[in-house]
Amino acid sequence: MLKSMLTASAAAAMLSIAACSQGPNEEAGEAADTAYEQSTTGQTDLGQGPMEEAGEQADEARGEATEGATTAPPPVTTP
Repeated sequence: MLKSMLTASAAAAMLSIAACSQGPNEEAGEAADTAYEQSTTGQTDLGQGPMEEAGEQADEARGEATEGATTAPPPVTTP
């Protein structure tokens, strides 16, 4: 039981690391959101804006590899 919990935790950690990287469209969307916020309010909201979300969806639809992303290792099976 403990081994399977540790294995699941390790797999989730690897996936979360891979999910943190951004694709090119998401990065462009983030830059557009930041530029818009700076020009209208003079401040930057660190949350995900609409252009960044659209870029993320475009990256996912195209299946583009994100920079720094690694493939998760195969699941560990115990006898």
